[in-house]
Amino acid sequence: MSAIILAGGGGRRLGRPKPLVELQGRPLISYAVEAALKVADEIIVVSGREASKALRGILPGGVELLEDLEEGYGPLMGLYTGLTAAHRSYALALPCDSPLLRVEVLRRLLERVEGFDAAIPRWPNGYLEPLHAAYRVETSLKACRESLMEGRRELRAILRHLNRVLYISTEELRALDPQLQTFYNINTPEELVRIEEIMAVRDGDPL
Repeated sequence: MSAIILAGGGGRRLGRPKPLVELQGRPLISYAVEAALKVADEIIVVSGREASKALRGILPGGVELLEDLEEGYGPLMGLYTGLTAAHRSYALALPCDSPLLRVEVLRRLLERVEGFDAAIPRWPNGYLEPLHAAYRVETSLKACRESLMEGRRELRAILRHLNRVLYISTEELRALDPQLQTFYNINTPEELVRIEEIMAVRDGDPL
């Protein structure tokens, strides 16, 4: 399996490119890479130009780093760029700012996507998690291309171009991740502090 980690977040509210923000002394992206390495044998990180030079110095060997094929098209271009380089039949799409990814959840997505174009978590209110999802590379690459030609930038745009999408209830995933921390992400300094507190309690460190 492949894993594509989108590392294009500007991180304006965090003061530096999001993948480089430090969490417990490590760059934020290192947590997503660590989780991905446990479930996939091909890891592709896609970033913008601003972060790519710094990322080259911190990513482990064997992780492929790509810059968006075109700037200014958001996460859809990031996924498209990653899919063009993927050599496996299926690929996980992951954000760089979710440091509490549960390996068990990622494995479940990869197990369930076989035979489908995508396996996407869905909350009870209908909200989708297309950036914590698994995709069939061939059909999703075509769907990305068609969506970009329509001028779209959001990942959800590709769903209308995929024939077989499996929506997985977050309640099913709760059995593997009781607090659904896999979906916690970091956009603000306050969220960064919250995640640090969660990790400190989890690791048994004093707050």
